[in-house]
Amino acid sequence: MYSKRFKSTVRYNYPWKNAFNLWYKHITTRNIEKQAHDTLFDLTLPYYNRTVNGLHASTRTTPLTGNRQLSELNVKNESADRHMVLLHGYAASSGWWFRNIDTFARAGNYNVHAIDLPGFGLSSRHGRPFLDNKTRLKIEFDRNKLKHMDHLHRSLYVPEKFSLERKNLQKYLENQQSIVDQVVDFYVDAVEQWRQHHQIPQFDLVAHSLGGYMGVAYCAKYPNAVRRLVLASPGGVERSPFAITNPQYKEITTDITESGSQSPGDYSFLGRYPEVKFPIQAYWQLRIPTFLILRLLGPAAVRLFMSRNISKFKRSNFNQPHELDAFAEYVYHTSVKRSISETAIMRIFDSSLLAKIPVLDRLHALRCTSLWIYGQHDFMFEDSGRVAVNILNSHDHNAAMKVVQGAGHNMYLDNPQEFNQLVLDYLN
Repeated sequence: MYSKRFKSTVRYNYPWKNAFNLWYKHITTRNIEKQAHDTLFDLTLPYYNRTVNGLHASTRTTPLTGNRQLSELNVKNESADRHMVLLHGYAASSGWWFRNIDTFARAGNYNVHAIDLPGFGLSSRHGRPFLDNKTRLKIEFDRNKLKHMDHLHRSLYVPEKFSLERKNLQKYLENQQSIVDQVVDFYVDAVEQWRQHHQIPQFDLVAHSLGGYMGVAYCAKYPNAVRRLVLASPGGVERSPFAITNPQYKEITTDITESGSQSPGDYSFLGRYPEVKFPIQAYWQLRIPTFLILRLLGPAAVRLFMSRNISKFKRSNFNQPHELDAFAEYVYHTSVKRSISETAIMRIFDSSLLAKIPVLDRLHALRCTSLWIYGQHDFMFEDSGRVAVNILNSHDHNAAMKVVQGAGHNMYLDNPQEFNQLVLDYLN
């Protein structure tokens, strides 16, 4: 299915004065991210920090090992005995679900738990240093014989052939399993500690992007904890040359040459890798924190950040201008603070967002049924979801896939009505 870029219809230029004030407020106000969090939910949940018709929302923290804590936006529903957990994506947090939480609590009759994964939102941002292997896998191909398969996806490029050099590949593979396991366990074990602390026997899981990747890993490691799984444009689904699970890598005696593939189910699938520019690859390989420039450049970076985000958010048809302002400021305040999670993703994905252990190679451990949702204009490869659903259904796992119209990667934000209905129809 062809996926065109989901562009904003309005380009917004954030005023310099506002940028300076926002930057100054951030560096001079204690717990500013919590204030922004409270402001957002005061505006969007009528029962935040109060009880209304049997619903009560609050922000609570759960202790974790390593002197850390996990924050969540928690909605208690007096009439519900079911639990729904929401896991956000990279560079996001619990507040990104503000257009979904109320519907899930009311119409879905759920106790809702929108969790800030470690290193994001209001959760602790420190942790033990991660293992690493900064070897860049060198994939050689002839750019003159590169096919842009834009009839399938705007970011899909397929080389006629590509080659991997034996010594470089062997060096790349060193300790990668341990590195990926350490990063993944950092997140999934935090969710499990949270579940055990609150004595929740089982829950339904809705997870987006990086949260979707971690959600599958969580279900694989703790198969009895999740009843049903909803994956909203999960990251790292595709196989690729970066996948350390490639059976061909078990014994490498010579250089490898492969024909390029357009199927995300093949280890010769390169996705958007051919269009990723060298500066981005270098930024990734050097493990430069994602928001370092935003911290260093002050009001100028704040203005660019807010202009870009507000322009993007305007396509989502916010109900009120002050709601959009509150969300945009929340995103800034919860993003800019230094975090161990800024570079964690760089250890488990390539800069083209191809995973070292793809979701497709974790499906054998999945026990629950699943719904896979993509946006009509998603930058992720929708065909990856189709491959996953076909694999699961071939093993009688009852998986399904849906596409949200008029939406991009953040479909739960762009078209919350359709997204919410798809989720509730499936879970109920």
